[in-house]
Amino acid sequence: MDKWTREGKLALTSQFLGFMLDAYDLLFVSALTPYIQYNILPKNLSGLLGYFVTLAIGLGLTLIGRPLGSAIFGNFGDKWGRRKTLMVTILGFSIMSALIGLLPTYKILGLLAPTLFAIFRFVEGVFIGGEYAAGHPFAIEFAPDKWRGLASGIAQGAFSWGVAIGAAVVYAISSLLGEKAMYDYGWRLVFFTGLIPAAVALGIRYISSDTPVFEKVKEEGKIEKIPFFSIFKPPTLFTFINVFVLMTGLFFSSYSLFDFATGIMTQAGLSPSQASLYYSLAGVIAAVSATLWGVSSDFMGRKKSFLVAAVVTFVLAVPGAYALYLGASTASVGMLVLGASLIGWLTQWPWGLVPVYLSERFKANERSSGVGFGYSSGVFITAWMPIYSIYLSKYFVGIEGKDPWFIASFFLMLASILYGVAAAVGPETKNVDLTQVGERVK
Repeated sequence: MDKWTREGKLALTSQFLGFMLDAYDLLFVSALTPYIQYNILPKNLSGLLGYFVTLAIGLGLTLIGRPLGSAIFGNFGDKWGRRKTLMVTILGFSIMSALIGLLPTYKILGLLAPTLFAIFRFVEGVFIGGEYAAGHPFAIEFAPDKWRGLASGIAQGAFSWGVAIGAAVVYAISSLLGEKAMYDYGWRLVFFTGLIPAAVALGIRYISSDTPVFEKVKEEGKIEKIPFFSIFKPPTLFTFINVFVLMTGLFFSSYSLFDFATGIMTQAGLSPSQASLYYSLAGVIAAVSATLWGVSSDFMGRKKSFLVAAVVTFVLAVPGAYALYLGASTASVGMLVLGASLIGWLTQWPWGLVPVYLSERFKANERSSGVGFGYSSGVFITAWMPIYSIYLSKYFVGIEGKDPWFIASFFLMLASILYGVAAAVGPETKNVDLTQVGERVK
């Protein structure tokens, strides 16, 4: 495919909105942690411990649900088609997000409140796992061959736009209502705002067709009986292992922002609403970085782009996190802008390559399963970052005190090592043929 088609533009717009909603929702849990913690946890769980417990439930369980969802819906994406699968996933996770906005408090339900919160977050994670399993191949398979990196950067950049827009929504609503109202009911209103872009994405998917790549697999009778199993058969198994290491590093990178940015700023003295403003800035910078780095890979190649990101991130991780902490603790707007910009860029720029790189690593009849589960495999270890942080804080307290800025930079440096090594070992995929079909698994 040499030029952008109407269907290609619709597919990319659909994935942009769907993936934006993924981050939009994750951001709400992260940015609204103090409000959620106040409403669903017992009062003896307060301070930094309560903050990490809320994150473990709100983010950790959602992330654990993702591999299950990517396995289920990735398999469906290779059997039913990308489009039909995406219709189901967008409906599912939108409903779960809205239910969180309706959740009664701990005062009303007792321990049932955090229990329901945990269930909703896990089920939502299942649907989200399916969203990118089918969505990334949907966008990349429609893209012109020479601009796959651009499509990848735009699609993945949507995640960071979700962060930026979500943080801006939190800031706007909290500024309008005030802190007391946010603790009482305002945080609930935030979750309902995601229904609007979800409805638009659903409409686009309804009028779209499936990708020519999937239709070709279907016409040639190359659809696997259980496509998901094919990724655990050599040689695809070796591809999956390499992708697992890469994605583990990238998730450590991403959650260095999501798990810690709000905590760094609020523990240093900013209010949650003030922190959300700089969180929004970090999201904008992250979106730009992902898009630009996706485009760069159309010229530099995927491997070199990953390696450059890894080296630069390792060097600047500590300065970036410390700048954010220093800005918050001294109320320095300039330092806050610098810190938020550095953290936003460093944690997200290699992500711009993910949709295209993963789509190019797996063949057409196993792509949705491979992309989805390969992507989600990165959360097996990283989903528990809040728990790791509880233990690491004991060792880093001499450096960071009660503010988690050094823990964030530690995870970011670890991330750069992991995805840098994985990319160095893996192949260059820039010019692969996306219509290639793997041998049938017997």
